[in-house]
Order: sequence, then C-alpha cells, then structure tokens
Amino acid sequence: MALTLNNSSMLQMVNTLSSIGAQLAISNARLSTGQRINKASDNPSGVVAVANFDQQLAQIEASTRNGERINSIIDTADGAMAQISSLLGSIQSNALSAAGSSVTAEERGAYQAEIDSAIDAIDTLVNTTTFGDIRLLDGGYSYTTSGIDTTKLADVRVNSADTSSGSISLEVGLTTAAEKAVISYSNGNLTDDVTFSLTGNNGTEEFSFSSGATISNIETAVNAESDATGIVAEVDGGTLYFRSTEYGSSQSASINVTAGTFVMDGATTSDTGGDATVTVNGLTTTSDGLQVYFSSGSTSVRFSLKESFGAGAPDTSTFSITGGGADWQLNANPINKIHYGMASLNTAYLGNDSVGNLRTLLSGGANDLASENYQQAANIASVASLHVATERARIGAIQSYTVNSTLSSLSAAGTAVASARSSIMDVDYTKETANNNRLQLLMKMGAALIASMNQNQNNILTLLGGL
Repeated sequence: MALTLNNSSMLQMVNTLSSIGAQLAISNARLSTGQRINKASDNPSGVVAVANFDQQLAQIEASTRNGERINSIIDTADGAMAQISSLLGSIQSNALSAAGSSVTAEERGAYQAEIDSAIDAIDTLVNTTTFGDIRLLDGGYSYTTSGIDTTKLADVRVNSADTSSGSISLEVGLTTAAEKAVISYSNGNLTDDVTFSLTGNNGTEEFSFSSGATISNIETAVNAESDATGIVAEVDGGTLYFRSTEYGSSQSASINVTAGTFVMDGATTSDTGGDATVTVNGLTTTSDGLQVYFSSGSTSVRFSLKESFGAGAPDTSTFSITGGGADWQLNANPINKIHYGMASLNTAYLGNDSVGNLRTLLSGGANDLASENYQQAANIASVASLHVATERARIGAIQSYTVNSTLSSLSAAGTAVASARSSIMDVDYTKETANNNRLQLLMKMGAALIASMNQNQNNILTLLGGL
C-alpha cells in the first residue's frame, strides 16, 4: 500500500480560508461604515449610479433652499401688506364717517389726525420692510421702463418680464375709445315742478325743482351731490348731460322722474359706459374703462389710458421694459425661473391717475377732510386697497401655485432619489449581520480543520520516526 505525505489539501483549505477572509473583511467594512460600496471594486456600476444620484440630490437640496428663501421673502412682504390693508380700511372708514352731517369740527379734526397717522404708518412700513438689503415694498423689485408718453399712458406697472435677452418693446394700440355712461335732456327750462332721482355707481339722490328752473340750476344741484351719486352734470349747447364720473362697462347712470314733466332725449332714462378696446403688440388685452391689463408669455403689465388718449381712438403709443424686477431661480432649469415685479407702495403711488393718490388725503392735501371731498377720499382709499389686495393676491399665487408646488415636487423627487441611492449604497444590517456571522463561523471551522490536519500529519510523522 502506497503512503504519500503532501500538503495539497492543506493548501486548498488555506486558499478557501483566504477567500472567506477577504469576504469577511468586506462584510466588516460594510457593517462599520453602513455602506455596501466602500471602494470602486465593490460595485463598479454602482459607483457611477451613486455619483449620479448624489448630483441629483445636491441639485434638489439647492433648489429647496432657493424655494424656502423665496417663501421667506414672500412671507415678509405679505405680512407688511396685510398691515397696510388694515390701515387703508381705517382711512376709508374715517373718510366716510367724517361725511356725516352731525359730525362736529372737532370730530372731523380727529378723523383727519387718524388719517394722517395711518398714511405715515403706511410709508414707514413701505420704507422699512426689507429682506437683506432689498426694500421689498418700495421699488426694490420694480422694473425699469423708458419711452412712456405720459400724455397717453399713466400708472404703468410691470408685473413680470424676462429682460435677460434685452429690452421688451410694447406697442399699445387703441382701437375703440372708452365711454362714460351718459343720458341727456334738451327740452329747456322747466315748465312745471319736477322731482326725479339720479342713480349712479355711488348711490341715489332725489332732486326737486320748481317751474322755471333752468338747466344750469339743475347742473349746479346735481354736481353738489356728485360724490353721493357718481354722476356729474354738464350743460353744453343747450343740452344737459348726466354722465358717470368714471369710464367703463361697470359704470351706469339712470334717472327716474316721479313728478312733473322731464322727458329725456330719445326717451332714454339709463345708460352704461364702455371699456376701451386695446391691443399690445397686436394681442388682445383685458380692459376696465381706461384700465388695461395685458399678459403674454412671461410679460405681464397693467396701465391706465389718459382720458385724452382713451377717447381718441384709433391711436398708438410705444414704450419699453428695460430691466429690473426679480428673477427667482428655483432650480437650474431656466423654465422654472420666476419673473416678478412690484412697484413702490408708497402713498404717493397708491391710487391711480383717475381718482388721485393717497397722499392727497393728508392735511392740506387736495382731498383732505377740510376739502369736504369725502366720497373722493373714500374712493382713493378703496382704489389703494384694491391695489394692495391685488399685489397680495399675485404674490400669494406665486407662493401657492409655483413655489410651494415646486417644493412639494422637489420633496417627492428627493425621497425617490434618496431611496434609489440607498438601495445601491446602504447596507441591510439584518442580512449583512447574518452573512458576517456565517463567514466568521466558516473561518473558525476552517482554522479548526487546518489545525486538525496539521495534527494528523504530525502523528503520521511520529509513527514513521519510530520504525
């Protein structure tokens, strides 16, 4: 019988243990770092995939920070505008309260003092509402313009525009003039006692005249109550006209004769105004009387037609948006850039060209309470309130429908990318611990077998040595 002594089995076992040791080293590294990939050789294709996921996550995190910063800017501006809205409500209330016939001069003076304080408070808010070094409500985000013909256009406000490629030229084309509501009377002086009521947008007032009253007498009486009715009277060429104070399809004028003979021209006792028909660069706009709103692509503007221009159709006027505004970038995709502009809310600009600005309500101004233009003062405050409410609505829509929806989308995308990265990179501790225990057991068993094989060989050599 042949007897051979060699270490081939031993070498095979050592090689096996070496392989198990290498696997155990990888398992130990995974458990200590929590990562399945600790060097490129662990998963070459996984290294590339994880690098791509890391890049996506970095972009998502940066975009999220941008969105949160934009939200902070919006919250700051909105909070200040909410306070301004409250102050404007107080101004309007005081202006109307001062109109009461039972209000004393002392009370009226107190109302005026409150109005003055509210206007000063508004300007203080406008001047001090900042984010970083940007004055949010005082033109920090306003667009710059050039070429505006102030004899034709007023109150030009650019809501948004993309001027990254240069100035944007806008040609305003007036096709149809705006109209006031108007009814007329051409039958001369009164031949009997007459009573009628006039109704306009502000309300209804009743007027009574004796026989023989002239149309000039009627004109004077109606104009004394124009604030209450929203209707002004004018005698022109023997005809008495009753017109709404403002232009537009929302304006109305009507008369109801309750006593005597007062026959209107054409038997027309009521009328409504008309809105101007305007295009910008050949595109249709939305108009309300002389107020025009235009939006196309990233460009959104609003402006007022001057009365002389708005009544002189057809006509044109051109101006340019040259720069300014805010370009809020949510991510690297230029499609997701927000173009936003807001002109100053200083009281010198709150209001409009038609009714006047809020600053005129200050003591000594054209529409302070001493002027007794109570309805006009209230109208200015109302227009200013609508102006601020519109700005709040615009910035709120941006926050709700653009910023917050983008943040929600980014959050979902970030979760999905992180999950995909984790499936490649992160260790499943339950599985890896079980694998590690298995490898340690194999190492112990292998070591024991090698020791046993060494002992067997030594025993054989001892026996051979005794022969």
